[in-house]
Amino acid sequence: MSADRNDRLRTTQAIALIARREISERLRAKSFYALTGLFLVVIIAIGVISRVAGDSGPGDIKVGVTESVPDEFEVSLKPVAELFDREVVTVPIGDAAQVGDALDDGEIDVAVLGDERQLVFADEIDGEVAAIVQQAWSSAQIEASLVDAGLSTAEVAEVLSPAPLEAVARDGDSSVDGIAVLTGTLTAILLFMSLQTFGGYVLVGVVEEKSPAVVELLLARARADQLLAGKVTGIGVAALLQFTLMIIAGLISLVISGTEVPDEIWSALPMTLVWFLGGYAFYSTLFALAGSLVARQEDAQAAAAPILAVLLGAYMLVFILGYAPDSRASTIMSMIPPIAPLLMPMRMAAGAASVAEVVLALVLLAAAIVAVWKIAGKIYEQVLLRRGSRIAWRDALSLLGRN
Repeated sequence: MSADRNDRLRTTQAIALIARREISERLRAKSFYALTGLFLVVIIAIGVISRVAGDSGPGDIKVGVTESVPDEFEVSLKPVAELFDREVVTVPIGDAAQVGDALDDGEIDVAVLGDERQLVFADEIDGEVAAIVQQAWSSAQIEASLVDAGLSTAEVAEVLSPAPLEAVARDGDSSVDGIAVLTGTLTAILLFMSLQTFGGYVLVGVVEEKSPAVVELLLARARADQLLAGKVTGIGVAALLQFTLMIIAGLISLVISGTEVPDEIWSALPMTLVWFLGGYAFYSTLFALAGSLVARQEDAQAAAAPILAVLLGAYMLVFILGYAPDSRASTIMSMIPPIAPLLMPMRMAAGAASVAEVVLALVLLAAAIVAVWKIAGKIYEQVLLRRGSRIAWRDALSLLGRN
């Protein structure tokens, strides 16, 4: 029992030593800060641009009303304008003779003349503004007629406030929030960029250490599986730091843009980090294995091509299935381990994933990570010291049958 405990302790110490080395190298690299800074600037810039674009949209509608315009019109005007996502301000005007000056001076955009029953613009007629004012005028006239007919204020309000129609798609679900889907898709993009970037770091790092002097020095202090675990863990810590900063920048960007964030997104954020860690553990192990199959940097991308193809395929499925997150195809695909880290966070942000589905996807991903880790560890140990030409994936997998 004591020997087993000492062996586990030595393993933990070896992995921690290698992990600290990797963390130190990443945090000392200027490229790490440059790439992180670039990501943060781009993410926050998106929020600023969205806010500026929103602020430059249609402004308040300034409606001039003469004394002959009934009070019911002004009461009806605001809720009607809200249906068009517009704000409205009423400006009292003494009589029709003052309307021309008010329009020319820009004090009002349109004037309503009660006695003349006219809607007056300075130059061209704005169709949207005309529709808003016309609808409010009609509502005011109906309200006045109902009051004259003897209806109470409550009865008039009930008549003029019918239940609105709910817009639904025949093959879709009206409960899916567009902002939630968009935010979930952006999260998937961040996950893809991070997994690709830090998987690439693992790939390059393994190739660099395959030089005889470096790898033999490392293997003198740790076993091959400990070296693999330490490298993946160390780079993973740096990756988690960068990804967390990007998530924070994304939230700041949303606040700056003035976008109302659905509750599903806030509840999905902690799990996003879990999915990132799971995706990183899965893909980085494969990238490390790919790096061990080559001896030259120029061969690394070719060795990693199958992994990149799977990662890119999962990324594309986010866009193919993302706008139907509650569909059967989206549900099934989000359970598959290589796809789950990208697609499931998007479904969670959209409120389309049940707790059971999330738990099942996590269990399947964890099982896949364990399987990939065992396979990679065995192959990694046998090919790490090999030199010469690139080892094909088929030849590497054939090594699993050897002791």
